[in-house]
Order: sequence, then C-alpha cells, then structure tokens
Amino acid sequence: MSELSEVQTLLQMIGQAVQDPTVQGDAELSQLLAKNAKRLQGKPEQYHQVAADLNQALKFWGMGHLHAPEVLNPLYQATIAGTRGRAYQKTPTGFK
Repeated sequence: MSELSEVQTLLQMIGQAVQDPTVQGDAELSQLLAKNAKRLQGKPEQYHQVAADLNQALKFWGMGHLHAPEVLNPLYQATIAGTRGRAYQKTPTGFK
C-alpha cells in the first residue's frame, strides 16, 4: 500500500469516527480526531508521526473511559499499522 493511500485510509477512518453519534457526544474525543485529521491534511508526508501521535492519544483517552465507541477499533488498528517502530513513538526507551 502506498503512503498516499495510507493517508487517505486513515483520513477516511477518522471521518467515519467523527460521524458516529457517540463520538460527537464526546467533545474531547471529537477535538482530538479533528486536530489529527487537520495535521494529516496539512502535511501528509508526516503520516507516520500523525499515526503515532493519534495512537498514543487514543490510548490515553481510553485509559480515562470505561467504554469506547466501536467505530474507534478500526481507527486504532490503522494507527498501529501506520506507526513504524520506536522512531515515531514518544515513550522514552532509555536507549540513545
């Protein structure tokens, strides 16, 4: 899959998530998705960084919420696919 099609796929999944009534009812989640969609549209060459950031943000959001909308499952999987290695993750490893 080319990087451009990966960008389009991630944008499509974000769009589907934003259309979900449960997501629309959560201002924090809606803002999170809109911010990352805007970043991806503005700089598609940063696809892997945006995917990694969105992946991390969804993890942190999920820690504070007992139930997540089902529409987030494929979106989360797409962010995993777009995150290549530790280079795009902000979790410190202790290695240089």
